[in-house]
Amino acid sequence: MKIPIPGSVCFRLLLCVCWFLVGQESRAETAAQISQYGITWTFAKSQTVGKFATGDWWVVGPVEVVGITTDLHAKGFTPEPGQDGSMVNPGADSKQGYDNRIDSYDEKLNAGLCGGHAVSPDHPLTLSPNSSLVSMVSWLYRSEADAEPGIPRFNGGTKAPRPVTRSAAVLTVLAEPPPEGSFRPPYCGKDKTVKFNVKNLDPSKLQNLDPADGAPSPDQLLKDLGRPWIDHVYQFLGAMIHPSENMPQYGREIAATVCDAALVLNMDFSKLHSDTTKEKLLVPFVQLGIDLTGIADEGGGWPANGGHHIGRKLPILMAGVVLNDDHMKSAGKWETRFQEDEQTFFVSQAEVDVTHSGKWNPDKRATDKEPYTSEDIGMAEWGIVHKKQPEADNRGWQTPYRSVNFNNIAGCALAVRIMGLEEAWNHPALVAYADRMMKKGEFDSGTNSPSSFIVKLWNKYEASHKSPALDGK
Repeated sequence: MKIPIPGSVCFRLLLCVCWFLVGQESRAETAAQISQYGITWTFAKSQTVGKFATGDWWVVGPVEVVGITTDLHAKGFTPEPGQDGSMVNPGADSKQGYDNRIDSYDEKLNAGLCGGHAVSPDHPLTLSPNSSLVSMVSWLYRSEADAEPGIPRFNGGTKAPRPVTRSAAVLTVLAEPPPEGSFRPPYCGKDKTVKFNVKNLDPSKLQNLDPADGAPSPDQLLKDLGRPWIDHVYQFLGAMIHPSENMPQYGREIAATVCDAALVLNMDFSKLHSDTTKEKLLVPFVQLGIDLTGIADEGGGWPANGGHHIGRKLPILMAGVVLNDDHMKSAGKWETRFQEDEQTFFVSQAEVDVTHSGKWNPDKRATDKEPYTSEDIGMAEWGIVHKKQPEADNRGWQTPYRSVNFNNIAGCALAVRIMGLEEAWNHPALVAYADRMMKKGEFDSGTNSPSSFIVKLWNKYEASHKSPALDGK
């Protein structure tokens, strides 16, 4: 069941006006220097530049960059070579060129160093069209006690702040100016075709539901999503270079922001008392889906591992729906690895057998280790690395990371139901597991507990959007 939204001519004309206003970020101009998020790119000469609908800069190339600088560092702290790094058309793997204090660093990938020297007039960086330059600002420190103000908590394993990066900006080099209102091409990979525009967005694919109490602020969500999320590095190493002023560093918080935004976008904004319109919030959310698609198209993915990788599939699918893009709408059929799908499953005889065999190896930290029984067959369940290591599954309610992932599984499942996307999602165990958990109603307190907003919204709308075929035990 889907709740219809108004389809009057006046409403559609109003939406067209909103999309037009959202898309007027910046017309083409000429400049020899441009700045964003504390990062300044200096060119050898004036170039034609402008901004995408998201506010990210583009430049008509080829272009010679003679400086990549920042004004964010605290007095007395100066980056060394290998910090404040940049990458051109980054790939989707475990390597990065942004900061040398993390094991994933590869100096050959650092476009901010030319022949071992920082980019300068004597050591320019030449970028051809169809290039994305991703530039970072590092957090600087001499010790944990002698560091830039605001630096994140240090990680015990790496002995470095988590994350080590602070800010990031993306400069896209094109052969010609894009149409006004264009979305930025993905920063990952070499395909910089400008495919999408705000005028292509179809907000009628979103619902206009009455909000539940405690709905997140659209203004805050716009701030949380407004900068590029740099997510192309793999797993734990990726969390270490998620720029702290752009995005959350951990998957649990990444997914929480995604789920909140997805659900709020399906609400009636006239009842949210916000200065941010639905149309304005939709733009960065769709850009996130486009960027994540670029990572997946480069062979990247988000395999099951603790709480690191949850939350990346929903923005892709929703962006495909509102842009009517067949490729993104088919994300449920991709071979890309998505954590929430790899961790949820229906118990079968195979799980019963493995948990009663010598192969069973549940997490040593588990306080309640329970094998499956024949009575559990057909039950929707969660396993930390189920797809690749089913021998690590554990029926125990307190098995590590179950609670870390659950709030966002519930939020994601609810968004999927509200928008009628179960078939497109193509993994019924996700929604069925959310059903089971919400019925059980035994949640951790604190950081891992479902937000009151998710619980209230679930209670308000889950039944009216329910597909009985997706029920789990």
